Amino acid sequence: MAEKIKNMGTNQEYLIGGEVSMGKLDPLKLAVLPTFLGIFLYIGPGILWAALAQGSGELIWWPYLTAKYGAAFLGLLIPACLLQYWINLEIMRYVILTGENPMTGFTRIGKWYASIIFIGVLIENIWFGAYASAGGTALGALTQFPAAWGPGGRALFWGYLTIGIYLFALVFGRVVYNVLEKFSIAIVVITIGGITAALFQPKVYSVGFEFVSALVPHVPRPSNWDPKDLGIIVTSIAYAGAGGFGQLFIGYWIRDKGAGMGKLIGRVTSPITGTLEAIPATGMAFADTEENKRNYKGWVRYITTENGIAIFLNTLTTVIMCWLAFALLLPEGKIPKGWEIAVVQSAFFEVAWGSIGRALFLIVAAAFLCDAWLQLTDGFSRMWADFIYSNIKRGRKYHFRTWYYIFVGVFSVSTIFTMTLAQPGKLIMIRGICSFLAMAVFAPGLIYLNYYMIPKAFPKWVKPHPITQGLMYFCTASYVVMSLVYLYIVFVR
Repeated sequence: MAEKIKNMGTNQEYLIGGEVSMGKLDPLKLAVLPTFLGIFLYIGPGILWAALAQGSGELIWWPYLTAKYGAAFLGLLIPACLLQYWINLEIMRYVILTGENPMTGFTRIGKWYASIIFIGVLIENIWFGAYASAGGTALGALTQFPAAWGPGGRALFWGYLTIGIYLFALVFGRVVYNVLEKFSIAIVVITIGGITAALFQPKVYSVGFEFVSALVPHVPRPSNWDPKDLGIIVTSIAYAGAGGFGQLFIGYWIRDKGAGMGKLIGRVTSPITGTLEAIPATGMAFADTEENKRNYKGWVRYITTENGIAIFLNTLTTVIMCWLAFALLLPEGKIPKGWEIAVVQSAFFEVAWGSIGRALFLIVAAAFLCDAWLQLTDGFSRMWADFIYSNIKRGRKYHFRTWYYIFVGVFSVSTIFTMTLAQPGKLIMIRGICSFLAMAVFAPGLIYLNYYMIPKAFPKWVKPHPITQGLMYFCTASYVVMSLVYLYIVFVR
């Protein structure tokens, strides 16, 4: 490689020599687990994950179900959100232990398994341009520009413009993760602040007790059930969080944040304004020492806290959006759909603040949706670059960053094309179904990596508590069973 590589300046301090075999890839290099310096130094990836999670389920599908069916499906909301906690925890655990991204870990299980996930990412990823066009529906309704175009044309215009702005940020931002983090924190503050303010309306807080009572888990019994909404139910469960292969992004982001062994790995930087950092194809392991054990316990506290922040922010956002739909859309029979997929909810602000409130909500809605395109483009580009680096040795002639930006370009072109194929709601639902099935594909791999492969290469004390393992087994089984039931209903019944 012709370019001069500069990494984060820590490898020489931590590498101690020696290797540990694990799975089907090159051995892990022995290193000292970096010192844990405190939780607040590493806060950020969970907020970024929450910002991604806000993209569709929170703004569109859970409010859709609430506006159409009232309290019928609200009992599924909190369990669906909590299921993702244990999945996230094992993704993050693997990264702090090895410094490897999730896709590399799946390759250690077998190239056949990583290839299945790679194909799944492609199928799921085709449709995510819908987030930009869905955000465009809000911006089009806000500006009514271009004036001569209809709602669909305006949504596409603003969607394409948004993609152009985000691509500029990805290319010129010095460290890609830092750009994403700062932008996502701003989005989370805007969205949660805006929707929380909307709760202080008589029509909303007057139904608070009835709404909170409906959140208690119960069996859904909607009297007006439409079988066409089965895909939306599936999508809503998948998107009670980031959902699907997008769930894996939190592992990539905590590595670039420098958590655990990720501190020994370089970050993705701009080819124009950034300095190239070394990103090896495989990661590291550590020995059974008191220092490593002490630092590992600190990193586990960190991922537990970071994950808790992510799940809390996501659950809070979804609950508030459903509360607003329960109070303001359900009584009026207003249901988000078509090219107004993110416009009908403007009633959340409009009831109290009139046209100014409507404009404010449309800005919040655009923030909800458009940033999801940015995060998905970043995350899927990392996953594909990771697959190339892990599975194709000849591909390592080019830097990880080179592959990352190649895939940023590929996904940008493909999503610009797929945005024109259907209304955003339908495209998001298609991706939601793929995401739902994806959880059943990769969650068993996380169990195998962390509970069977890792203990053979690392000290025994890295293995999680039996209760944690039991909950992860339960969550994985839930996704597998739900996926099988869905496929049975669609293809057999």
